[in-house]
Amino acid sequence: MSGQSVRQLQDSLRAAGFDPGASDGKFGPRTERAVRDYQRSKGLQVDGIAGRRTMGALGGASDFSGSQPNAANGTARLNGVPNGPGMTTGSITVNGRTYQFNSGSGSRYSVPPGEYRVMAHRQNRSDAGFVRDGVGYSFALEDANRRRGSDSMYDARAGRDRTALRIHPDGGATGTAGCIGIVGDAATQRQFRADMNAELARNGGTYTLNVR
Repeated sequence: MSGQSVRQLQDSLRAAGFDPGASDGKFGPRTERAVRDYQRSKGLQVDGIAGRRTMGALGGASDFSGSQPNAANGTARLNGVPNGPGMTTGSITVNGRTYQFNSGSGSRYSVPPGEYRVMAHRQNRSDAGFVRDGVGYSFALEDANRRRGSDSMYDARAGRDRTALRIHPDGGATGTAGCIGIVGDAATQRQFRADMNAELARNGGTYTLNVR
């Protein structure tokens, strides 16, 4: 998430004694860490999501847990794309709701910008990197400009194809191996999975996702 509401969140965290970094309107790793520290200090659920309870404790009304009905379906917006390996944040909109995600990590590239086909993959997963608060799943991403059945996506930063890109919970350590890792607690993950399935059902089992 990004914009004036995030700046207000950052200012509120700073006023409460927690450092989110510069008030730049970007919900990056430093802001998420400040949210977690604040939640821990107040006895709230420590999930890094500035939802209703967290914002209520901070004295604000905004909710960063996900719903933005005016956002366009089939879009994923990156808050900057690292030139090399490293994590970035972003937001993805499906079925009329917008969710925050992390992509990439210190030694791995984030998801390449481009046009993807999204398809069902696994409705339940138990491997640590694909599970958050007991909820696991994954959806497949294919290069929309290649033949169906190919999960290769060319990444100019790496100078090679990237394979096995997925959308799944941001489980385990923060960040992913280049997939889109949805941030949020169990309720958020269940809602996202339901929204993805509804989007796929409405579009005949596959739809186009533009990552920008």
